[in-house]
Amino acid sequence: MPPEQQKGAAFDAISADYDSSFTDTAVGRAQRDRVWHFLTQALAGRPGIKVLECNCGTGADALWLARQGCHVLATDVAPQMVAVTQAKTQQAVLKDRIETTVCSMQGIGTNPVIARSAPFDLMLSNFGGLNCLSPDEIWQLNMNLQTVMAPGAVLALVVMSRFSWWETLYFLLKGKPRTAFRRRNRGPVIARLDAQTSIPTWYYAPEELSRLLPGFQIKRCHPVGFWLPPSYLEPFFHYRPHWLQALKWLEKKSAAAWLAPAADHYFLLLERKSINGAD
Repeated sequence: MPPEQQKGAAFDAISADYDSSFTDTAVGRAQRDRVWHFLTQALAGRPGIKVLECNCGTGADALWLARQGCHVLATDVAPQMVAVTQAKTQQAVLKDRIETTVCSMQGIGTNPVIARSAPFDLMLSNFGGLNCLSPDEIWQLNMNLQTVMAPGAVLALVVMSRFSWWETLYFLLKGKPRTAFRRRNRGPVIARLDAQTSIPTWYYAPEELSRLLPGFQIKRCHPVGFWLPPSYLEPFFHYRPHWLQALKWLEKKSAAAWLAPAADHYFLLLERKSINGAD
């Protein structure tokens, strides 16, 4: 099975339980609220823009963007994820603002639906979509985006960082030092999506992504999950809602860029460079 089909099959396998295991959990909602906070800033003064969403998952972000007035083309490599997004779109009566297509990020340059809808003003990849790509694949993504993004377009990328103090501490306490420091690996790490499913994963610092996306320049970087715990700690915090509320308050008070490299994820906003390559 080709690598892209393998990725699609892996995420298809978790599509039925994805909302209950992440989207609708207290930790998942808290993390997504932070992303939406930063997206709101990125959308300011840009009403009715066209958004290309990559790795749309089960559609939570697509629906939110549509309700902000955006026109969204939601894409994912996993057909079942796209099917869930389509069902939610119909239920929410947002078909006039959301279109869907099955497409990997490597397929952006050749997908006819994307080509017909281009150019886009914003590309969103939330919660580690780029971590499923190798450095060479991200370099190719940069080239593909040049063909579908409008002048002055922005990328909003939520990426798993090379270090998370939460993850390091958690796995050190569990006596798993190799897992605690897995993000430091320069090559792919096999990461579990659930008990039966895993995928190769790469971790990137903000400056690494900047080098791999030379057509874009960094505008802002914020932590997502410096104080908020990783999603796999949801069972612990499910029974300690007051602790989670305190961590949500701390997260809101600490959006400084220098904290991003130690957070579970970071929100990176990049702007397309001018045609002549000037900053």
